[in-house]
Order: sequence, then structure tokens, then C-alpha cells
Amino acid sequence: MCNLILMTIFWTSSSFNYYIMTFYLKYIPGNVFVNTSLSCIAEVCAYVGSGIVMNIFGVKLSFIISFVLAAIGGIFLVIFFNAEGALIAVFVLFAKFGISFAFNIAYLATPQMFPIILCSTAFGICNIFARFSTVLSPIIAEMPDPAPMSIFSVMCIASAFLPLFLRKVKTED
Repeated sequence: MCNLILMTIFWTSSSFNYYIMTFYLKYIPGNVFVNTSLSCIAEVCAYVGSGIVMNIFGVKLSFIISFVLAAIGGIFLVIFFNAEGALIAVFVLFAKFGISFAFNIAYLATPQMFPIILCSTAFGICNIFARFSTVLSPIIAEMPDPAPMSIFSVMCIASAFLPLFLRKVKTED
């Protein structure tokens, strides 16, 4: 039950923040095409790297790393939201990389956190809560600066501490 609650929080946080970042991208200073291209590059790198990192460091540390990276990018976007050029691009890159990393880890970690017989049910419950919360992300993205990235950062920081409470499921031989 504890894993289900925690994984639902991770799914919700990563999904909500992933889409808030996507919707907010048009308001980030600079060229929208360059920002979107950087966002896509960060996503691809996160998807490729997340599986490797999870195999090396495990689920808990992977979640912590991903949410901390996203929080760093979000906090710097809050602090320097009026900056121009490459500085904003780097912060967008960090935030999008971190949250894409977390979103992919949520998918990859779910089978490891639940017995096989309950895995599909856990996927469904986590996904339902994540998608319902994601409905609010365009509304949050339309709020005045620095509110969207502040909410993004707070959710990432809160989610970064919760993996410490995950319990690995005992496998039956």
C-alpha cells in the first residue's frame, strides 16, 4: 500500500510537471523554436539515460537524481526568469531533462515495486491519478511568472525526498 501511494505521487508529480514544462515553454524568453529543440534533445537524452542510470543506481536513487535535476532547473528558471539567451536554455534543458527522466523512471520502476499479479492494476491506478492531475497543468502554465516554475520546483523538491520510503518487493522463486 505504501508503494502504491508513493508511486502514485511520483507518477502524478512527473506527469504534471512534464506537461507544465511543455505548456510553459512558449513563455520562456528566447526563440521558441530553439527552446523547443533543446527541450526535445533533453527528452531524448533523458529517455536513453534513465534506464542505464536505473540499472546502475537502482530505483530510489534514480528518482532522487531525476527530481533534484528537475528542481535545480526549475529553481534557476524562477530566479532568472528575466534572463536572456543561453542561460535560460541551460535551465530549460536541466528542468526538462530531469522531469523526463523522472517520468520514464516512473514507467520503468513500477514493475519492480509491485508483485507481478498486481502490476497492471498499479499501472492503471498510478496512470489515472497522474492524468487527472495533468489536466491542471495548462492552467498553472498560464499563471504569471514565476508561479508556474515555483510550483514545478516545489513539487520536484517534495518528490525528491519520498523515494527514501519505497520498499523493494520480495520476489518469489
